Amino acid sequence: MEANELMDKMTSGKMTRREFKKALAAVGLGLFAAPLASRRGLAATEDHPVIFTWEGYEDPGMHGSYLSKHGESPNFTFFGDEEEAFAKMRAGFTPDIVMPCSYKVAIWRDAGIIQPIDDSRLSNFGDTIESLKNVPDMVVDGKRYWVCMDWGQTSIIYREDMVDIEEESWGLMWDERYRGRLSMMDSLIDGVMVAAIYGGAKDPFNMTPEEVDRTKELLREQLPLLRYYSSSPTDIQNALASGEVVAAVGWNDAYSALKAEGIPVKFMEPKEGAMTWTCGISLMAEGDASKLDKAYDIIDALISPEAGAWEITEFGYGHANRKAFDLVDDATLADRGLTRNPEDRLNSGIFQEPIGNEPELQNMFEEVKTGA
Repeated sequence: MEANELMDKMTSGKMTRREFKKALAAVGLGLFAAPLASRRGLAATEDHPVIFTWEGYEDPGMHGSYLSKHGESPNFTFFGDEEEAFAKMRAGFTPDIVMPCSYKVAIWRDAGIIQPIDDSRLSNFGDTIESLKNVPDMVVDGKRYWVCMDWGQTSIIYREDMVDIEEESWGLMWDERYRGRLSMMDSLIDGVMVAAIYGGAKDPFNMTPEEVDRTKELLREQLPLLRYYSSSPTDIQNALASGEVVAAVGWNDAYSALKAEGIPVKFMEPKEGAMTWTCGISLMAEGDASKLDKAYDIIDALISPEAGAWEITEFGYGHANRKAFDLVDDATLADRGLTRNPEDRLNSGIFQEPIGNEPELQNMFEEVKTGA
């Protein structure tokens, strides 16, 4: 099949994203082609909301009820990380819906980018896991600015057949034995915070000057050991599959995809603690008011149990809707490292929080990457 035909099958729901990637590889286009293909646009008209999000959530499996009700998918556009998204929106880009993780919401709210959400208009909100209904800073003065959609963990994905460790620790990312075969994520939250946790920072999200210095030194020590800094789960997946890297900081989705391909990988439970993240949905303050009803429909679709079951199965993420877990069999949950009581996993890691000294740390990280 031609790439365009493959894309049509995926966007019509006849092929999952994972099947799509495998088919691309079979015709010689490879996984690298998938991000480009997904940016072709999924709605036939412009009267649907524009969603600014991470790549992957455009799959029809995530918004089936919206597709059924309105006959077309919403419009999607993508960001690589939230710093990029914030800069673009501050520069004037105005989608209708944006999908930040919780640690960014307070900053975006204070910048006037997002507006309150009326959760009474969401039929699926009541089924949200209780601890995720009121993540700190999401409700201010009685107004909700964010609805949780999913959650997962940041940890190390490593090749069990290529890595020899006695104890699981973030220290693997500083192991000289694997020089040139390690990959760290190119982000403040999933890069600098990893070094802070490994360095023993009491509160990695609000470090003292001494802890910042220690974190910077660890990042400098790590730099010559890295194959590269990664900004894409697809990059991580490809590099681990080929053996180009033997260990990489990543998320549940890359681990689940590699497991499905039969690659012998493990998702580490480091002794210092993995990072638990929660991501969700906000309404843009300057979104198109004429599309507001449809915006609520897409939010409701994304937090539905059906979307949650798809996300658990395909990405290996936990979903915010507790009923989603009832739609997934025990074997699949176990394979994704999940249980029917999602609080078990939610309470097992270091919960990501807003970064108190973000500008300073971002400048420090850029210095390290340039070798300064």
